[in-house]
Amino acid sequence: MSKKLLYLLTLICSFSLFTACSDDDDEKKEEVDNSWEQVVGDYSGDKLAFSYGETTLTGKEVKFSATSGANGSLLLKNVIPGENETTISNITVTKGEFSGTATTTNANVEYTGSVKDEVMTLKLAVVMNDPNGWAKKYNLADYTNGELEYNGYTNPNAVIAGAGYVNYVCVTSSSDYGTSYGAMFRGLFGILLPQVLNSITLGTDGTITAEYVKGKGITFDPSWIFQSPTKEVVEPLFPTSGWLEAPRHLAYWFHKDGKLYTKLDLGNIIGEVMGSNAEGMSSIINSVLTSEPAQLKQMLAGLLGLSEIPVSDETIALLQNWTINGIPMNVKTENGHTYLYLDKAALDPIMKMRDGSSDLLNLWNMLSTAGIIPPDAAMAGMLLNSISGNWDATEAFDLGLDLQ
Repeated sequence: MSKKLLYLLTLICSFSLFTACSDDDDEKKEEVDNSWEQVVGDYSGDKLAFSYGETTLTGKEVKFSATSGANGSLLLKNVIPGENETTISNITVTKGEFSGTATTTNANVEYTGSVKDEVMTLKLAVVMNDPNGWAKKYNLADYTNGELEYNGYTNPNAVIAGAGYVNYVCVTSSSDYGTSYGAMFRGLFGILLPQVLNSITLGTDGTITAEYVKGKGITFDPSWIFQSPTKEVVEPLFPTSGWLEAPRHLAYWFHKDGKLYTKLDLGNIIGEVMGSNAEGMSSIINSVLTSEPAQLKQMLAGLLGLSEIPVSDETIALLQNWTINGIPMNVKTENGHTYLYLDKAALDPIMKMRDGSSDLLNLWNMLSTAGIIPPDAAMAGMLLNSISGNWDATEAFDLGLDLQ
């Protein structure tokens, strides 16, 4: 082979090699995925298709931020129970889609998301932290009569257990209020609640659901306030069929500092009632709940057509806190019963006396005057008056549910 021919072949091969390298470079450039840029943004309203488990929810807000396809961050607002804001980091976006698992303050979360035509589709599967094994279905405790001694008298037919948990310890120089009134309240709860409620379920995903009956009238004899009937009289009043399951995602639970917090989702509740007309209500609700107590009372008085709301700012602030952050419930398990209740310290602002009355009594009287509380039940205000009047002598006041 001549030198000229060899040079020619070498030149041809060199051109082929450079061309191949150029093609490879072009391919690599084409493989760069910048789809994360279309995912970045704020999503709410019709720009967000959001589902929690198998349920589609509206009124939620999320935000996705990133500076590359490998460092995405998802901000969830009031989505995970007990977390006003939840940030999930280190998300990788591929072709406009992302998925993974994360551990948040209160839960383990599996997420799948994508963005198309500026609409984010986001699906979450949530499992709450449950160190005490609270997530399960509970039935109301059985209505049970038995002997109780108080005020030098033995009541052979007192209500010692039922749907309501009442642990009331208050002994004055004239009466054992705690034992006698505790039996009365257990009787009231034990008769009324099972006529409308069958069970409560704390879901592993943080939802609270219930089985209830709709359209059935409640039977109650006012004389039962002071003399509870026997089990044989009461049990036929309780439905045994026809139970309906309440919609999911109207209430949530989460574990914090050894307590079980329960929280209503007002946005979802209003959405359930108003449907599509509820769009944008979340921001209005938040504005109302974060207003000053005095301002909130003025707003409520105007809505109800009243001159004032006879409740202290301290109680209004407490109720605002419970609504925003959840109600801190104590949980106690004994002999197959699970007691879910508020204690005296939690109820103190509502029950203690101020200028000769308590906030609860003032509220009760206001509702009675407005006709919201039926006349047959209005006499229960006498019990509330005695409880508030002896609040300083009260050693324990635990009030809640008795579940099995």
